[in-house]
Amino acid sequence: MPSLNCTTTSNRSSPSASLTLSSSAIQAPPPHVCARINAQITSNPALARPFFDFAEYVRSRSYIIRNLVFENFESSMLLDKGVEGMLPATFHPPRATPLYTFEIGDAGDRGRGMFALRDLPVGALILVEHPVLVAPYLVGLNVPLVDIYANLFVRLPHGTRIELSQLYDGTGHSLEDVIHLNALGIQLEVPDVPRPELTTHRAVFLNTSRCNHSCGPNARWEWDISTFSLYLSVVRPIMKGDEITIHYTSCTRPRHERQAILRSQYGFICRCSYCNLPSEDAVHHSDNSRMALGHFWNSLPSFEGWCLDPTLPYDMLIKLHVEALRTIKQEGLQVLDAERHVDAIAMCYGALADTNMFRIWIERVRDANADVDPSRAVVFAKWLSNPTSFPAWSWKKTFCGRKKNVLV
Repeated sequence: MPSLNCTTTSNRSSPSASLTLSSSAIQAPPPHVCARINAQITSNPALARPFFDFAEYVRSRSYIIRNLVFENFESSMLLDKGVEGMLPATFHPPRATPLYTFEIGDAGDRGRGMFALRDLPVGALILVEHPVLVAPYLVGLNVPLVDIYANLFVRLPHGTRIELSQLYDGTGHSLEDVIHLNALGIQLEVPDVPRPELTTHRAVFLNTSRCNHSCGPNARWEWDISTFSLYLSVVRPIMKGDEITIHYTSCTRPRHERQAILRSQYGFICRCSYCNLPSEDAVHHSDNSRMALGHFWNSLPSFEGWCLDPTLPYDMLIKLHVEALRTIKQEGLQVLDAERHVDAIAMCYGALADTNMFRIWIERVRDANADVDPSRAVVFAKWLSNPTSFPAWSWKKTFCGRKKNVLV
């Protein structure tokens, strides 16, 4: 296995203090280790590395341990040197975190969880936060991970260490376990070099990492590299006192695959209402519905293609999107961006020059963007008052002839 060389590149007490960890390829990892890791990486579509080779990956890797200092917050990170070099010199300031949206409390046999302090509508921002710890998804060094993570931990401010320790105090888990069980997968830019780092990195957040999993979550988190922040927002109305949940794995996989991933990677069996179904027929129906949603956009004719092809029925895309919305509601999968379907339906009615239906659906699109993207909401408001200003107005009718309005 590669050997470890450590080089201190600046004073530890300085905010820019960093530590270099390098590997020298003196011995290839055992074949069985390479085979196991290769199988884990290549079988995970989210990692997008179908031809990954661990033996090549570990050769001449070089990492930096450093802190990132933000206003009133400090993160500790282990990064590939190439990845660290691609971080911007400064980050844009994130949006302000709203007040009184959540609290951390007892979630029963699920441990601790996040709960709403007030009613939260769809699209509402719950929190914005920087990661407290960041590390590569896979570390190509022969140093015990517990030692590397301990180094990251001690570099944090005292108050942050106390908060982070609450994720594992009394659980019997080590710091290494806690990072693997609580980390979310964020994406960082990697250089275009031979044997590049994986873009996916493990990131632990003091608050969002408290969110429990559901196969029908009511919240969605999004990573913004420009601010080095996570944004947690509402995808389904959340009432005061409700638990705020996210998903740890793809919700469009069948139940047995979701259960296997959650058990192997996070150490629990999901008992959410979307897994705890009354019969095998219900499970089969749910699995088929979720897989259909997972493939929906890949199997769909393009909007332009539908407009130009006279053989495609006028109501084809509308019916498909309406059915997708019905399935999303049934399966609790608003996290899949249900508003994208609403947007598509509005576009279809615009292409059919159906003024009444276009206004009904574009109003939904406008309302959904009112708080999230006010600039887009202004554009939708313009189309609402003057539908013919919609750029694709009457495309389907113009190219395929006039037919009666379609009502769905």
